[in-house]
Amino acid sequence: MSGELETAALASGGGWLKWKREHADIPPGTPCANCETPLEGTYCHVCGQLAEDFHKSIWKLTVEAVESLLHLDGRLFKTLPALFRRPGQLTRDYLDGKRAYQVQPFRMFLVILLIAFFVGHAATKAGGGHDADAVAGATPATTPTISTRLVTPGGEAMAEFEREVMANPDMTEAEKQTQLAAARGDWVAFSRSLGADVKSRAEVNAAAAPKMEDDGAEQLRSVQHWFDARMQAVRDDPARFALILEIWGHRVAILALPVSALMLTLLFAFNRRYYVFDHVIFSMHSLSFQLILLTVIMALGILTPLAWWLLLLAPVHLYLHMKGTYQRSVIGTLARMFALWTMTTVTFTLLILLWLYLGFNEMAGH
Repeated sequence: MSGELETAALASGGGWLKWKREHADIPPGTPCANCETPLEGTYCHVCGQLAEDFHKSIWKLTVEAVESLLHLDGRLFKTLPALFRRPGQLTRDYLDGKRAYQVQPFRMFLVILLIAFFVGHAATKAGGGHDADAVAGATPATTPTISTRLVTPGGEAMAEFEREVMANPDMTEAEKQTQLAAARGDWVAFSRSLGADVKSRAEVNAAAAPKMEDDGAEQLRSVQHWFDARMQAVRDDPARFALILEIWGHRVAILALPVSALMLTLLFAFNRRYYVFDHVIFSMHSLSFQLILLTVIMALGILTPLAWWLLLLAPVHLYLHMKGTYQRSVIGTLARMFALWTMTTVTFTLLILLWLYLGFNEMAGH
């Protein structure tokens, strides 16, 4: 997994795990160790340093470390219920300056995104991704068939999808295997199938292509060399390609935030009441809820495919969130939701293509 997201999220998590002392270690009137101002309370009113005795025993340091980990910041337990039950009011309060009871939106977004990746990775392993190495090294005769994968818990929905894909007469065998691998989250098998699919297409196109002029042919050979080098690397080391896709997936996921804010800015371009900052805060809160919902679905999906019905909560929450934050009519909110859905479909498809390109390009030289 990439280190950037984990580092930022863990640093942000400190705001949730910050334990605020109620009593000072040293009496009032004692000079502050930092600025020498006479202390009047738990914290120095000039520099803000905690009024504590820094010469402590190992036992006292251990006790304080345990206490700080077990005392969650109360803002977390006020922010999350508001995010679930009255998201519009939560965002409206933040924009109106009522922020003391809330966890910082960007901090919450980063930590929840990190948790979502961890749960998604665990769900993939539990759902069949754990046999990726075996699939990668297996011969066609020993590769698990569709029927052997149906014994996993909650495999009915996947079984139906596999039957539909395999029965599709418009798809080649390589295309079918690529789609099935992507649906299972088996990125090692996905990279192998993708390599076979693209190679077959390239061979067909090369055979059907007419003769070109020297300059055009040289450019084509250059592009073909760039492509072949990376595709060969994918075929030789599919496990590494799967890891690269996971790393770039974390990085590209961060782009969902500015992309969402940009789309909302376009939707409210002629409404001078709202600014880009407002849309960024709305996006942080909205994406945080959607990530929590997705995390719960992935966790419950290990046990039952019925968990995916919880996705119906996503548009309901978005409606309540938009209507409460932007205070529009029912028709106006629904119209913007439809426009947002259309824009999201296009932009997130482009993000997926960018993700695949970045992962594919990084295989150069390997």
